[in-house]
Amino acid sequence: MQDPAHTRDTIMDIVDEIETAFVIREPLLQVIPAVVGVPHAGRQYPRRFIEQARLSAQALRRSEDAFVDLLSHDVPDLGVPQLLARFPRAYLDVNREPYELDPRMFEGKLPPFVNTRSMRVAGGLGTIPRIVGDGQDIYARRMPAQEATHRIETLYKPYHAALRGLVARTRSRFGLCVLVDLHSMPSAGLERDASLRPDIILGDRFGTSAAVGIVDAAEAALRAEGFSVSRNRPYAGGYITEHYGQPRTHVHALQIEINRGLYMNEATIEPLAGLGEVRTALCRSMAGMFSAWTSGFLSFPAAAE
Repeated sequence: MQDPAHTRDTIMDIVDEIETAFVIREPLLQVIPAVVGVPHAGRQYPRRFIEQARLSAQALRRSEDAFVDLLSHDVPDLGVPQLLARFPRAYLDVNREPYELDPRMFEGKLPPFVNTRSMRVAGGLGTIPRIVGDGQDIYARRMPAQEATHRIETLYKPYHAALRGLVARTRSRFGLCVLVDLHSMPSAGLERDASLRPDIILGDRFGTSAAVGIVDAAEAALRAEGFSVSRNRPYAGGYITEHYGQPRTHVHALQIEINRGLYMNEATIEPLAGLGEVRTALCRSMAGMFSAWTSGFLSFPAAAE
């Protein structure tokens, strides 16, 4: 296994245009009723976005789930398709409704159906984020409203179309689908007295987005590899988990948050030497949960319990 810490895959890529919204990495044969999505690890930063921002390129990366695509690189070898967003979260966030937009960020008229009142918009973290992960404003001035709709049409909608297609194909083939939405989290909260977080937080929208047996199997597999695990607090799952996780239709969604302190320097956004070991442990954990899901999927209830 090549050490990702010594590859060019860990650096940001400044491009003139994002030509491809996502990459699907297919297994030779899908043998597991699961799909793994990585929506926030994209490192292709449009040059114009860098120029628009009041922050440095390094500061913009604070919102990345940096290197989660590398941590989950072995997923297709386990018989599961992997969907990777190529664009950065600071540019567009697919873990939101398609039109959660703050009108104060834009010049011109937004579509009438835009959701301007969500808690995420109020917090600066809408579909087009106003701030990066540590609370700093991204933009020096307003952008044209057409820019928002362009990003949604060319990046957001294609990503979700691909995700829906993978989920539908998996459910058709196996009778159900477990969508794993993979993220990373800061090792501690922003509060002054914030305590260190566990290695992994599982989010199932407090028992509504996935059958309890699915989440129990995931937790057991992660603990077997030595990870400390908690559930739902402070990350219960975002739009993707809530929107796709519909156990009554045999689609379950589970968000997995990985503590960045395990594998990267959070200040410099560089991988630690131990990233490969975390990748191996995560791969074994996923193999364990996938095996449990496959052996037990016929008995999973149609609704979360």
